[in-house]
Amino acid sequence: MAVVVTLGGGIASAAAPAPAGPLACQGPVIRCVQDARRTLEGIRDRLGCDHRAPFPAIYVHLERSLETAVAHGEPFDEPSWLAGSLNTGFVNLYLDAYEADRAGRPVPAAWHAAFAAARTADVNAGQDVLLGANVHIQRDMPYVLAALGLTRPQGGTRKPDYDRFQAVLDRAYGPAVRDVADRYDLIVALADDRWNPIAGLTAGQLFRSWRARAWEHARQLVDAPDEAARDRVVRRIETNAADWARLLSAVRVPGYRTVRDDYCRTHTTRELAPTRPR
Repeated sequence: MAVVVTLGGGIASAAAPAPAGPLACQGPVIRCVQDARRTLEGIRDRLGCDHRAPFPAIYVHLERSLETAVAHGEPFDEPSWLAGSLNTGFVNLYLDAYEADRAGRPVPAAWHAAFAAARTADVNAGQDVLLGANVHIQRDMPYVLAALGLTRPQGGTRKPDYDRFQAVLDRAYGPAVRDVADRYDLIVALADDRWNPIAGLTAGQLFRSWRARAWEHARQLVDAPDEAARDRVVRRIETNAADWARLLSAVRVPGYRTVRDDYCRTHTTRELAPTRPR
């Protein structure tokens, strides 16, 4: 079963996945990953000190980690699916949401919560990262997985490759945390696993649980016998991601936006305007 993902939060039967983002994986897989990384770097750099920037910043590190894994021949069963089709489709859903929000078009509730917190809330950059990661993993991932299929063309589950990707995530964690702390918000340094291994372990466990739930929701989409059953799964996916978004954005520190902005303007090493483009 394949699905088309819509930014309104629903799905419709179709012959192939169709995130509308600008990336198309053609040619060598490593080139697909490099294209994704460069696209995310462009968004990160254009955003400057905008509070939406920490999420694409950590996403860049994930793509770098995946690029290294592909270049070094990480033992994936189906690298063209994991690093090619899945990665490209997954990045495109973030790009779709980002561009829709910029244009003032509706986005799913959990994405709306993440973007709204970045625009107006007194949250820290770690919360911005987790808000983005929550909706991207728990909301977007099930749809992409279901659209591409959970089994290989010749038979056999794709779950082992999906699980192996966790190692790519784990390797990206430390560099991503340090980069966000250096660029945007010093408080994120509290999660640096070089001296706070508990933070790295806790983050790893959280992402594992989110990714496990995403796979299960994708399986439910694929196994749904009819449209009504699929709609029930969609509601579970959307509600779960939105509930997590409310939880992650609940803690606010009055005036912390100004603290973050001052820090970013002072500490960023990039030649970027610290404005907040739409």
